[in-house]
This record gives sequence, C-alpha cells and structure tokens, in this order.
Amino acid sequence: DETNELNTNAQLSGTSIEITDSGGTMSVDLDPTFTTDTELASAITDSEDLDLDKDETNELNTNAQLSGTSIEITDSGGTMSVDLDPTFTTDTELASAITDS
Repeated sequence: DETNELNTNAQLSGTSIEITDSGGTMSVDLDPTFTTDTELASAITDSEDLDLDKDETNELNTNAQLSGTSIEITDSGGTMSVDLDPTFTTDTELASAITDS
C-alpha cells in the first residue's frame, strides 16, 4: 500500500544512519559494524608486520581459472582442479527448475 510508506528521509551522518518518518528520526551507530580508513590502514600494517614471508619471488600460484564447472589453480607443481558442480547451480539447471515449477 503506497499510502502507508512513512519514511521521508535516510542519510548517513558520520558513522550513524538516520531514518526519518512521521514519528521522528531514528539513528543507529554503524561504527561497530564497519571499519574506518584509519582502522583499515592500522589492520593492514599489523598484518604486514606479522607476515614473515615477504619474498615475492616464491609465490607459486601462476594461474586461476574457471573451466566449465571446475576451478583450476596452477603453480610450479602443476594444475589442481576442483569440480564445483555439486556446489552451484548452472544456468541450464536453474532454467530447468523454473520450467518444472
């Protein structure tokens, strides 16, 4: 019913989202939910400090690709393949399911 939609405004104010309707404005602080740029930069620095292997020449993965329903990861030891067919529905399977219902 389009006549009972009461929200008149929604805005982000600092780290809070404010929703306004005929009853007033409600505010929810999203700070615990999201990371600020400063927090993200600090987390990246902390992660880099913990990385004891910063040698870029020993990274072995050289390729990753989707081939049909399989994901293939290639490194210096060869290519490993995992069939994702049981995990996901193909377009054909989805179309068939829609048609059957």
